[in-house]
Amino acid sequence: MSAAIWRWSHNPMVRRSVVIVLMALCMAGRPAQAGEIRGVPLPDNLSVAAVPDSVPQPAGSFAGAWIGTWSGLIPHVLVVERVDPGGETAQVVYALAAAPEFRIERQWRRGRATISGNTLTLEGPAPATYILEGDTLQATFRRDTVRDYARLHRVALADLTDAARGLDWSEPQTTFVEGPVENGVPTRLEVALFRPPGPGPFPLLVFNHGSTGLGRDPARFTRTDFAFPLADDLVRRGWMVAFPQRRGRGRSDGLYDEGFDPDRSKGYTCDAPIALAGAERALADVEAAVAALRRRDDVAAGPILVGGQSRGGALAVAFAGRHPDLVRGVLNFVGGWVGEACASAAAVNGTLLGSGAAFPGPTLWLYGRHDAYYSLAHSRRTFDAFRAAGGTGEFLAFDVPGGVGHAVGWYRELWQEPVGRYLDGLGPTSAR
Repeated sequence: MSAAIWRWSHNPMVRRSVVIVLMALCMAGRPAQAGEIRGVPLPDNLSVAAVPDSVPQPAGSFAGAWIGTWSGLIPHVLVVERVDPGGETAQVVYALAAAPEFRIERQWRRGRATISGNTLTLEGPAPATYILEGDTLQATFRRDTVRDYARLHRVALADLTDAARGLDWSEPQTTFVEGPVENGVPTRLEVALFRPPGPGPFPLLVFNHGSTGLGRDPARFTRTDFAFPLADDLVRRGWMVAFPQRRGRGRSDGLYDEGFDPDRSKGYTCDAPIALAGAERALADVEAAVAALRRRDDVAAGPILVGGQSRGGALAVAFAGRHPDLVRGVLNFVGGWVGEACASAAAVNGTLLGSGAAFPGPTLWLYGRHDAYYSLAHSRRTFDAFRAAGGTGEFLAFDVPGGVGHAVGWYRELWQEPVGRYLDGLGPTSAR
């Protein structure tokens, strides 16, 4: 079956990626510490030295304390304690909160970093890089097929205490909106929300999560899914990005029932009528979430952008076809509803994504070679049928590091330019 990849602790590869990234950045031991913020331990002798006059810019601007979260999940503090006179090296403290889900313990370590232009790189066997952009740092860990991202904001050293409030950790806000009525009972849907600073109103992207692998592990249903790399990129462009959790997913009410075998222990079914009925149920959740989010005072009036990963991408295309007046554009990352292991895949995916052809605006389809769920040939045929039915769009295929084609969304360097070009082509956003 299709699988959600972003945030994405339920995907084995990405789960390993986060574990590898953060464990590789761990210290060898755990020195004593005196304080903490958001569960991040800090050393008792933390300080920031004055930057020597000999240090060129932008190297000197790295000095100070920075906070954020790795992939919107795990609080992280970086303190550049001292920039050396030549501006080419620095002493830093890297600190991290505990993440029991990934078997990560709270920790900090003091070490060295190199500076080249606007980029600071941690030394050691598992380097992370921090690119200076004004008063923010864009953090990336990259090694082979492993990626992790964070956006860090500058704070005063005195604010590194749990008594500090209102700091920007670049993580989603959580809200709940009214969902469909289920068996006569109203439901609420959880929404993970990333928004730019200020009151707005902001243009809105509603991005839909995928499935849970084969659907056989109920523990995965309760994890809140969001796509941090995309959210980070669009928030910087001035968009609000919302990730509604459909019924039974995350902390949303109701039963997760998007096309299961009658014996739920077997997971998702290949039976086309049941699979498509599950998609209809999911679309009802998307419709409820979109209606509620568009009523927010900080959301700009007018059509919105919809998108999604895997099953969520298919839902975004179908939603646009059903509600063309509500949609400006569609970002479809590796969209499909059932994998090619199902004999019904062509019929199910063709039906669901083909229904989006009624949307007259542009759509962007982003797929990877060597996708374990949908071959590129299968996805191209689905796109060609969408176009033949009157749909408008661009289909892009990427070589994903490690050959994991379903993980296109995790590699910002692949899609950042075409997505930016697509957004620019949509024209100016509406305002209230």
